[in-house]
Amino acid sequence: MRSASNRVRRARPSLGTFVEITARGDNETKLHDAIGRAFNAIARVDRLMSFHRADSDVSSINLEAFQRKVTVDPWTWRVLRAAQKLSHQTDGIFDITVARKLMQWKYLPRRYRNVSEGNWRDIVLEKNCTVRFRRPVIIDLGGIAKGFAVDRAVKALKCAGVRAGVVNAGGDLRVFGLKSELVHLRHPADPMRPAGAITLRDRALATSGIYFAQKRRGRAVISSLLDGRTRRCSRKLVSISVAAPVCMIADALTKIVLVLREKSVPLLARYHADALLLERDGAPSWMFRSSCDTTDRTGFD
Repeated sequence: MRSASNRVRRARPSLGTFVEITARGDNETKLHDAIGRAFNAIARVDRLMSFHRADSDVSSINLEAFQRKVTVDPWTWRVLRAAQKLSHQTDGIFDITVARKLMQWKYLPRRYRNVSEGNWRDIVLEKNCTVRFRRPVIIDLGGIAKGFAVDRAVKALKCAGVRAGVVNAGGDLRVFGLKSELVHLRHPADPMRPAGAITLRDRALATSGIYFAQKRRGRAVISSLLDGRTRRCSRKLVSISVAAPVCMIADALTKIVLVLREKSVPLLARYHADALLLERDGAPSWMFRSSCDTTDRTGFD
């Protein structure tokens, strides 16, 4: 075997994007096995939480939770619980029931009818991983589940003995171990061009912007990034990047910071997160740096 500088990198399509996993260690065979386990964890999240799969937990919830209690996988339960907590903390800015509007705007397939104008408060999480709805709402975990999948992949790598690596799911990524990684940020007006770079070590990063998430209705730009309270979409050509101890939280916080901007500081501090806003010219216009270390105190990992 070669020295401890071995690095194995593999990629495959998943989660509606391209996932790349890099692992470092002293045994190349074990690194390949660990990456396989990490991809299995990502595939499990996709099976459970995809809006598009008819056999997913999300589909079962959307079809049945208004009529009866639905029992879901513990992983799905953890993501639902985290989403509800963030909805409560933001008074509904983060709201997984915006799926109704996303279906209307054709970001999601129109698979459901007779959907109400409800919100996150209509989701009831009960013991033993059961879910029910007070009204016939529709949920989509697209704003948080990809980050959770990255975290589960990192967990799989660590459990397999990998000391350092990177999991990158289309820009939602997490770096672990002692080695730092340089991460380039997309330019808000030209996503094929970098607008700068940051260095990450033992940290997760997620970015949200409307460059790949917009449609046009007449002259109006309609993006998939919504304020859950008003159901209005973001139309400004900016991007928000959030670094946090875990990727699920970084993923969700990008949507919240996009709405709240400077008012998000207390929430960012609570989750030991940093945020960076890039304007359409690629220049940073607002940044928040948490004074805490990178230790995970969120309770979600």
